[in-house]
Amino acid sequence: MKALLEWLKPGARVKRYIVIQIISIIVLIFCVVTLKSTFDLSRKMLLAYIVLITISIFGIIFSFILAQKNILFVSLKNISRKNKSIRVKKLLYGDPSLKKGPKIVVIGGGSGLPNLLKGLKEYTSNITAVVNVSSDDTTISSAMSGIDRVTPGDIRKCIAALSTSESDIGSLLTFRSKEDRIEDRNSVGNDIITALIEITGSFPKAIDKLSEIFNMQGKIYPVTTQEIILCAGLEDGEVVVGKENIIERVKETKSPIKQIFLKDGGVKALPDVVEAIRSANVIVLGPGALYTSVASSLLVEEVSKAIVRSKAKKVYVANIMNQPGQTDGYTLARYINEIERYIGKHVLDYAIVNNGEITEEMIKDFNQEDSTPVKIDLENIQNRAISVVQEDLILTAKNAIIHNSERLAEIIMAITNSKKIGELNIVRIKKKHMKNQKNMMDKKQMASTLKSVKEKVAKEKKEIEKIKEGHAKKAQKVVKAKDLKISAKSDATIDKIKKKISKE
Repeated sequence: MKALLEWLKPGARVKRYIVIQIISIIVLIFCVVTLKSTFDLSRKMLLAYIVLITISIFGIIFSFILAQKNILFVSLKNISRKNKSIRVKKLLYGDPSLKKGPKIVVIGGGSGLPNLLKGLKEYTSNITAVVNVSSDDTTISSAMSGIDRVTPGDIRKCIAALSTSESDIGSLLTFRSKEDRIEDRNSVGNDIITALIEITGSFPKAIDKLSEIFNMQGKIYPVTTQEIILCAGLEDGEVVVGKENIIERVKETKSPIKQIFLKDGGVKALPDVVEAIRSANVIVLGPGALYTSVASSLLVEEVSKAIVRSKAKKVYVANIMNQPGQTDGYTLARYINEIERYIGKHVLDYAIVNNGEITEEMIKDFNQEDSTPVKIDLENIQNRAISVVQEDLILTAKNAIIHNSERLAEIIMAITNSKKIGELNIVRIKKKHMKNQKNMMDKKQMASTLKSVKEKVAKEKKEIEKIKEGHAKKAQKVVKAKDLKISAKSDATIDKIKKKISKE
């Protein structure tokens, strides 16, 4: 009884439909009973009964449907309040629609990649995260040292990001016991990955098993299972070996990175990565450190070739802030030009960049004093066919200014589903460039035409002046001739008068 009375409390949005249902049933019963006892009905009465019966039947059906809908809504809402990571929409439509979602490959690293995965997993479960790996990555423990010769890199963060229980899994994977919290001990996440590699026999199989265990909305692969050592040539001529050394050295010397390369050539990409790229609908590069996370994965020749050959839409997500030492003062054009330097010219179809304002207060409050926002300079982008999406993507986190993962995922999904460029808030650089070029040509042509017209007018003016001068001279001659004739006539007249007077 108590459970029944719960539905009568305000806010359930069920009582109104129960009342409508009861009234509809009463009206229907009344009509049926009265019709049975009535033998002589006028045309108007019969029509009234038909209307009442029809309304009561529709009232019963629709009130029942709406009441059930609101009961389901309230129930799911309460479930989602208890578990913040569960959304009502996902509970209702999750698995079927996510499995039918587009195939998206994301290549990146650092905190940017997991952040993007959080947003994408709400739209599709066909996600493949390609994580950069490095043999000297000291930001995490080398759990797999000697096993497939690869380190987990940012794989743990990506596992947590793609899991349906994100916060719980994240805490578990990064956990270390108090006794084990020393530098040479592994976290739980590294131990799990190591154990699964030993059980399954290979890293790819271990990742597939992880996907099942943690109910991940996608797959995570390292770009290769071979040992790779990243090298960088700096502007001052120094060559730095090792990812961690590059990060530290560029900060110390303040010498920009001129070029990156792998110490050993012939590195083979993981076959699963190449296959995912081939079958993808969209390939997303970034966000992440330009050289040590994104471009370094493109140094694996099989990966870069697969991206170029893929029919998927290629999207680059620019960082919001420049990385101290690595990309000081870089603009959007510099990022895009550098990516295409390692992947191939005119390969990217889209670039997503933040145009939201980053104030000095924000930079100070979130400890970003050593960094600067990425400026948008469309005119310097070498790939004139690229489409640039400009949106306010700023989201603040602890000691960081990050991308709004939800909005970023919305834009990527819109790009995935769009057939026409105009469906998005996109600046089509090619069209703009062509338009500007046409305008410039028109202006030049107009200037040339105007110049020739001016010259022609000036020439005609000179000719008119000459004609005027000629006419003026002719007029003067005519006047002088007339004057001479008049004076001659006058003299003759005077002579005649004089002769006449002398005769008299």
